[in-house]
Amino acid sequence: MVNSMKHFIAIAGNIGAGKTCLSKRLAELFGWELYQEPFRENPYLKNFYGDMGKWAFQCEMAFLGHRLKNHWDILNKETHIIQDRCIYEGAEIFVKNLFRDKQMTEQDWNTYNNLYQTIINNLRPPEMIVYLNASTERCLQNIKQRNRALDVNINEHYLENLNALYREWQQQFTICPILAINSDGLDFKNSNHLQNIAQKISQTLKI
Repeated sequence: MVNSMKHFIAIAGNIGAGKTCLSKRLAELFGWELYQEPFRENPYLKNFYGDMGKWAFQCEMAFLGHRLKNHWDILNKETHIIQDRCIYEGAEIFVKNLFRDKQMTEQDWNTYNNLYQTIINNLRPPEMIVYLNASTERCLQNIKQRNRALDVNINEHYLENLNALYREWQQQFTICPILAINSDGLDFKNSNHLQNIAQKISQTLKI
């Protein structure tokens, strides 16, 4: 049975925006359970970065399945939850970008989007999404610092396209409230910066 009294928030933002760092720090501060982005569980991801056009549909369908399972597991838990990247970003940012960039066919986009729309119309959303609005330059800087092998092909143009879609999404998304935070000048390991964000979240959730 879903616990309607628990808190469930998601942290959203571009690759390298600082979602994972903030999610971990907030989970520690609030004493909530953390659900991290399931990128390591996607068996198509390595192939996708090698040939996006060939593997886009398979990779994104796998992500959708993992994110749906995580979202459903979260709803059925009794604990308060912070989620690193939400189900909405996959479709409305990353898959839409692949379609616009002609890395996904219209047929595959329609198939994916029809399934996605059916899912979200029957899925209880988080109480709130915290959106980290980070510049392309900040994202690139963070990506270089973390030095992940799978990030090697991520370039400035790709991140700029994603940022443009994030801005569209923020303006149009109505499923749940979005708390937008300009993260360029923030250090989530700085206790003052972290406390300021936590206070905004607490005020919005009234906790």
